Amino acid sequence: MNKNKVEFIKDTFDEYLSKDSVSASDLKNFLKSPRSYFYEKNRTEPRPEKRHFSVGSALHQYIMERENFDDNFIVSPKFDRRKKQGKLDYEEFVLKAEGKTIINDEEMDMIKQMSVNAKMNKTFMEFLEGSQYEVSCYTKDDNTGLDLRLRPDILPTNKNTIVDIKSCLDSSPNKFKKDVNSYGYALSAAYYMDFIGRENYVFAAIEKSPPYQASMYVLSDEIIALGRYQYRMALDLLKWSRENNYWCDYIEFEILKEKYLLGELSDVIDTIEKSELINILK
Repeated sequence: MNKNKVEFIKDTFDEYLSKDSVSASDLKNFLKSPRSYFYEKNRTEPRPEKRHFSVGSALHQYIMERENFDDNFIVSPKFDRRKKQGKLDYEEFVLKAEGKTIINDEEMDMIKQMSVNAKMNKTFMEFLEGSQYEVSCYTKDDNTGLDLRLRPDILPTNKNTIVDIKSCLDSSPNKFKKDVNSYGYALSAAYYMDFIGRENYVFAAIEKSPPYQASMYVLSDEIIALGRYQYRMALDLLKWSRENNYWCDYIEFEILKEKYLLGELSDVIDTIEKSELINILK
């Protein structure tokens, strides 16, 4: 359990992202390879827009803070931009939408249906009541001294729990377990529980297509232990990478992780330089 104080701030998502600190997403990218992490942190070209992030943000706000939704999102009607009037209407709409995220009709219908079905789950509604939404949390890691940032979706004030809303194609147990493995949800859950100081982490998995089923899940102790090991290794090796200004590629990273397990980080660079850097796939 982290012993450092956690600072809770109701700032914007852009302000949260601007902080020079480490998030769970950063650690997942680092575990892909340190060089991937370093590239993303230092790239200068604009990042391509990922539509699912915009729709996910809209879903979160529609469910948790419906009263603020229209301040941040706007629904676009269909425009026939092949015609002159359609182009003019679209340009006028874009000017009107300045500063807001544009959601199309189909996406908005999906968001509404997902929200309705999520709120049919009485347990989910109990978590929503009397909770804080998307509050930024800032702290420091005891072991490495690294600054950390976290932004839970739902932070109940009367329960020792964190709730994470996940949109998915299939919220059945077997399919969502695959999502847990594919997207590093175990790391996120352990990271948030330990550094915010909550005992439970609940996923609200909501389907993006009819019948929009919403399912609630917690991870087993074994899966949480794996996530805890993953974030601990990532933080320790991120510190090593910064101190040595050495950002391993995929194959080099396998050597670094092996040396970490053996407690032999002092000679990693020498080992890498002597290695043929060929990996055996099993």
